[in-house]
Amino acid sequence: MGLTSGLFAALLVGVAVASVAGAVLLWPRVGGPRPLRLALRVGMIALCQFTAILVVMVTVNNENGFYASWDDLLGHANSGGASRSAAQGSPPAPAVPDYSVKFASYSQGFERATVHGWDSGTKGDVIVWLPPQYAKPEFAHTRFPVIEVLHGIPGTPHSFLRGMRLGRIMQDQISAGRAEPAILVLPTITPDRVNTGCADIQGRSKVETWLTDDVVKTISHSFRTLPAPRGWAVMGISTGGYCAARLALEHPETFAAGAALAPDDPSKGARSPLWLARNTHPDTRLLVESSLQDRESPPKFADWITGAAQAPTEVSTLELSNGGHNWNTWGRMFPDAFTWVSARLEAPRAVPLASSAAP
Repeated sequence: MGLTSGLFAALLVGVAVASVAGAVLLWPRVGGPRPLRLALRVGMIALCQFTAILVVMVTVNNENGFYASWDDLLGHANSGGASRSAAQGSPPAPAVPDYSVKFASYSQGFERATVHGWDSGTKGDVIVWLPPQYAKPEFAHTRFPVIEVLHGIPGTPHSFLRGMRLGRIMQDQISAGRAEPAILVLPTITPDRVNTGCADIQGRSKVETWLTDDVVKTISHSFRTLPAPRGWAVMGISTGGYCAARLALEHPETFAAGAALAPDDPSKGARSPLWLARNTHPDTRLLVESSLQDRESPPKFADWITGAAQAPTEVSTLELSNGGHNWNTWGRMFPDAFTWVSARLEAPRAVPLASSAAP
């Protein structure tokens, strides 16, 4: 039974109601010595409170998408661990890395696979959404732009499917002519269950290499994608927004644009987005989107990056008048962010494909 399933939530509600009903019925019937009666009644009160708290916690989680599964909650999701060559019984990395991955149908039109990072030495979940045009015969020789979409912490790529219907948002923008058809790629940013700010940290995790090298090579090998950087962008929410800003500024050779939605403090961390904007001046385009009511990611974060950036870096900002640091606010940010990113990427174009090209 899934953590976010309606059946599990209904079961908890039933247990909570039964606990209250049982306490009401049994309260006057409790017998025995006074200390025993007191202990039993305290136990009934504690059980009622415990089940009620569980209902509230599950409801809040389902509404905000903090944890998408039991593995996510228990810390077992996306556990890449150390380099495979160091793991007991693991085969050594091949002389020529094989980026062939079989993506299987998952949910809401997304496909899912566990991707091995030959350069980062880790592995993790990657979820992919293909625009409807991808499968149409008239687009059989067309390559599409790619947008990496990065989740927050706590969270996993699966959180986007629970917290919002991300594919539907993108499809609506495409249908309305506000965005070009693009492939959405949702990789984990914690393949080793540690938050590095999407940087490579020796002895902990090479998340930067995972996102900019392993994921890019795997997706390029598995799907008909446009080449980097003109065909690739990165965007994210919260910690993923921080990562999107950092990666766009650090890797203009991979990403033509980035969009940071309600990002974490851009001044924190080694080679932070603010430091990169002030010191490296890459030829890239960056959007920072904020809400005036978001205390965790106030508009001043966007002002800091805008003030630090110099040509040829271009920074744009968007603001919502209301909304806190939550899925509802981020869901309202994505339509404009998709439109902004799409306008800065190469549009899908027909390219002669070799017989061995991606399907």
